Amino acid sequence: MELRLMKEHIQMEQPAPPVRSRAAVEGEMALPGGLREETRVMYTHASAVIDHAEASQNRVKVAGKVTFHTLYTQGDPEKISAVEASADFTHMVDAPGVTPKAICVASVEGVKAQSQAQGGRLHLQAAVDLAVRATSAQPVEAVTGLRGGSEIQAAARESTIQRTVATGGSEVLLREEFDLPAALQVKETLFATAAATVGEITGGLGREGISGQVNLEAVHASALPGQPLVTTRHEMPFRQVFDLLGENGDALSGEVTVKDVAVMSAENADGTNTLRAEVLLSLTGRADRTEKITLLEDAYTTLGEDLKLTSAQVPCRVGCHQVQTAESGKALLMLPEGAPPSRTGLCAFASVDGIQAECSTGRTTITGKLHTTVMYLTDGQAAPVSAKVETPFRQVFAAEVGPEDDVHLDVQDAEVSTITSDRLEMRYVMRLQASGTHRETLKLVTDAQPVDAPVPPAGIILYYTQPGESRWDIAKRYRVPMERLQELNPELTGEPAQGQGVVVWRRATGDQRA
Repeated sequence: MELRLMKEHIQMEQPAPPVRSRAAVEGEMALPGGLREETRVMYTHASAVIDHAEASQNRVKVAGKVTFHTLYTQGDPEKISAVEASADFTHMVDAPGVTPKAICVASVEGVKAQSQAQGGRLHLQAAVDLAVRATSAQPVEAVTGLRGGSEIQAAARESTIQRTVATGGSEVLLREEFDLPAALQVKETLFATAAATVGEITGGLGREGISGQVNLEAVHASALPGQPLVTTRHEMPFRQVFDLLGENGDALSGEVTVKDVAVMSAENADGTNTLRAEVLLSLTGRADRTEKITLLEDAYTTLGEDLKLTSAQVPCRVGCHQVQTAESGKALLMLPEGAPPSRTGLCAFASVDGIQAECSTGRTTITGKLHTTVMYLTDGQAAPVSAKVETPFRQVFAAEVGPEDDVHLDVQDAEVSTITSDRLEMRYVMRLQASGTHRETLKLVTDAQPVDAPVPPAGIILYYTQPGESRWDIAKRYRVPMERLQELNPELTGEPAQGQGVVVWRRATGDQRA
């Protein structure tokens, strides 16, 4: 038997399941002022940005930076000050099966921070939760067809894959000024946080445009009696267009990351205050192409030697998705034992940890822990007090999130009020951003070789279909052409049912028509 293999190098992306890891980051800085021994830390916020991720054998090196903002009092317990510091980090993630040629992307799923003042210095710590995705983009060789005599029966199937054909990115610095209400009596802006959402993605012919909005929350020191801290919220729209390097695709996607936030307030000549904000955004985009490929599914012969196929199971990307949504929620905060009683709630800062997602049709329920720092006033005191509270949460989102998705939750617009001396209520908006890859495992035939095989007996057989068997399986079992099987069973317009009788007629060996 003459056998010729038709082989192709198929361009496909082979994504591995995401690997999650926690990086411990530490920093230190000298505190200003002359009364360092009287420093009292109120709250520490941290945000992390990934600079790059690099693959090696079975490992991925992630490099980035953590920016800390700490609220504290020093000397005067009624005066809240703020200080900013940053720390670069490198973290090695164990990723079995990853090779040096893999394309790696790391994302931040959450950050927890704490700090301690000692000896005139501020010691900072952050736990950064990372999700690392590795993708092999190397061509895969597969057998797509066979050539030989008429005795060869081959079955092919069509599959759909998706791959990235162009990428690009840009940075944009947003600058905005906002009037601060005179009633807030802002003395100084302490720090701000920002979260970006993508609104629309447009483009084509090697260009991509991303527009969206940045939600900015600024914390200010105030001269209001009984309200030493106030929070203002602002919106900053953005739009940026950048080049994509590569080929034209049929679907565009993009992401926006907040890299840095700088704010300050200034008093105007008329006594009003203006907030000046700068937000540095990093935008990345890509063009994907969806392609149909034809693969050899199975093969056998009707005469002489049979075929032995060698195959491999290869995971490949067939699609991707992104989710952005938000829901409001509330939490009951129980002050820890020994904390001063609450009289007036000032503000709250919350982050999430230990999240678990459970998805049903069109909805996702996420559970986890809320780590909240609540700031309040106690009886007979003008100096603010802070307390850390940990409480479980359950939030339902009108979106579907997969078990392997990268999930990021932001708690924004938090408002806190005192219920009793040891209980406060926090209302908030929880914003969900998730992205993921749709994977399928394809069976790729990599080789085919002739092998000796017994010839099934000739004659007419009535075969009763076993569970899961197809017409192809029956024809291959008796090594008869598929066309012959269909001619003998014209009622088989689809696959046979379990237990259905199928007529098989195999001619004598000397008959070259089998």
